[in-house]
Amino acid sequence: MVIKVSKGHYEIVEKRGVILKTDFLGSGIALGMIDKENEIAGLCYFVLPYKEGDLEIEAGELILSGQSLLPLFFEELEKKGFNFSSAKIAIAGGSKYKSSPEALNIGEINFKVLQSFLIKYPINPKNIILRVGFNCQSFLEVNLKEKILKINLNGEEEVL
Repeated sequence: MVIKVSKGHYEIVEKRGVILKTDFLGSGIALGMIDKENEIAGLCYFVLPYKEGDLEIEAGELILSGQSLLPLFFEELEKKGFNFSSAKIAIAGGSKYKSSPEALNIGEINFKVLQSFLIKYPINPKNIILRVGFNCQSFLEVNLKEKILKINLNGEEEVL
């Protein structure tokens, strides 16, 4: 089963042969995590950094910023018994466009928001694959069935 995680949302799965995927990330950031021992995986994907960017599309249909989404994502992982210290983690997106002025580099701001949450957890830096700020198409996949993370940059896949 493949679950596409939309912008401003996250998905967490346990003990199932599920693949979580993003659309084209652009300046958005995707954070994929797998706890192989406990068979828990999650994928969080946001485009705007701060709470002021939270949008209500329809009644009850929200697209959340990183500042709003990340605490919910990490809290739910903790409740499920996710082991952050041994987890494999992939971070992708935050594309930087050549013609965009530095003041509009939202990808870099999105990444800084993510970093501010990651430092609160006992994550082993050796277990992180980071592909942020590239000027190309990027996608992230969390595959609990095979217990792997995949980052795709311009058609080139990298597996962790």
